[in-house]
Amino acid sequence: MDSRWRAVLAVAPYVVLGLLVAFESLSQWGRPDRLVPTLVLCGAYGLWVLVMRTLPFRWRDRPAAVAVFLAGAIVLNLLLVLREGTFGFLAIATFSFAYSLAAWPWELIPVAGTAVVAGLAQSSGSHADQAGAAGTIAVILLNVVVMCGLSFGLHRAEQNMHRIAVQDERARLAREIHDTLAQGFTGIITQLQAAEQAADEEARRRHTDAALTLARDGLAEARRSVQALRPRALEQTSLADALSGVAQAWSARTGIPATVTVSGTARPLPTETDVALLRTAQEALANVERHAAAHRVAVALRMDDARVRLEVRDDGRGFDAVDRLQRPDEASGGYGLIAMRERLESAAGALVVDSRPGRGTVVRAEVPA
Repeated sequence: MDSRWRAVLAVAPYVVLGLLVAFESLSQWGRPDRLVPTLVLCGAYGLWVLVMRTLPFRWRDRPAAVAVFLAGAIVLNLLLVLREGTFGFLAIATFSFAYSLAAWPWELIPVAGTAVVAGLAQSSGSHADQAGAAGTIAVILLNVVVMCGLSFGLHRAEQNMHRIAVQDERARLAREIHDTLAQGFTGIITQLQAAEQAADEEARRRHTDAALTLARDGLAEARRSVQALRPRALEQTSLADALSGVAQAWSARTGIPATVTVSGTARPLPTETDVALLRTAQEALANVERHAAAHRVAVALRMDDARVRLEVRDDGRGFDAVDRLQRPDEASGGYGLIAMRERLESAAGALVVDSRPGRGTVVRAEVPA
């Protein structure tokens, strides 16, 4: 339960009860025969909430204790309503307990019980004849249907929110796996293949060491992804410095020169934005290594008051960007482009890929500052 909602539940019953006690005392002053029993019931309701919900007893959240508390609160609320219809307002507190404490579908029982109390309060001025009785029954049934329907609607909304959260988490993990494990395995395979074809022992050792470094880095990033932590490259440095480090490491491993330029005024960005831009740069560089056969790469980060733009430009063989996005398989690199786009969209950004066969590629990411 949200801490703010918990705070409301802790205070609201006493506030509502206090206001009703004050109103009843003013309206019934001078009639102790009516006021005293009502105040006793009010005290019993407040004491019941205090003992069963406010005081930190270990047993208070057990299902049996919750059931006893809700039953007692509904009975006390009913007795107060039978004495004075104004105490129908106390059903606000009783409803809040019913909605928040009981598990679905059992919450329908206390919700329906509280709805009966509220219906009796609303029809307390009805005449004691057949028409009045029919009106009371109709009001009670309307309360039960509406409040139980609200309970069902809240339950469905909670289910939908949970399903969306699960889908978002699956998408996040898919992107992170692609950005860590898939890229790492690809780099390891490339280095091991280069080691097999190396002309001397020194070159073979250099490629083997690079493969081991990629394996260690990939394992560390995979663990961080599962824990939803910031990438290690961003942990203690700015986005610009992280991009420089990533580009230098990539250039040292691949032998392809990569330059990084930063323009504009640097400013702290949300974590989600930093991660989206860094992962976009890593994926773009990985695609250059796998597919572009480029001779040089330029990474540019531009910041202004309204937006942040990242460009990764290479002079490689290029490709048909539209066709690649329509075939999102790992061999063609299409899933990487889709993962970049989804990640940027989650940060309210956008991705543009400008590429044609034989003319190189520009990957442009833009997010609000």
